[in-house]
Amino acid sequence: MLPAHLEKQLSDLDPRELGPHAVALLDELRRAARAGMPLTVLVLAATLVDVVANEEAGPAGHVDGMDFAYAGNKAALGWLRGRRNELLHHEGPADGLMGEPAAVDWQWRDAERGLTAFLDYLDDLVRYDLSD
Repeated sequence: MLPAHLEKQLSDLDPRELGPHAVALLDELRRAARAGMPLTVLVLAATLVDVVANEEAGPAGHVDGMDFAYAGNKAALGWLRGRRNELLHHEGPADGLMGEPAAVDWQWRDAERGLTAFLDYLDDLVRYDLSD
């Protein structure tokens, strides 16, 4: 399961900051976290980064393009994209997906890491928007 601080951050996220496509995915992400689906949490966190960056009804419609360039931790966002791709485009064995005894623990750590990357990215965008 997700740590309490991440669950709170996720539930406190104001959907008015996002466009309708991102809101639908955010709702799904919240349901996946509550249902105990770490791989789905990871995939949706990565998907939300892309949607937020491109959906005109959300931050992409009013946040300066340079702010997007500096939002979030690039290493964390790169890891998130790569891990999502490992899950969806099976190109070989991947930790946590090989039936290992600790697989579920690894999956939750990955979900936590991916969700943190997404939330930090969104936090940066909201902060940049408010500072203008």
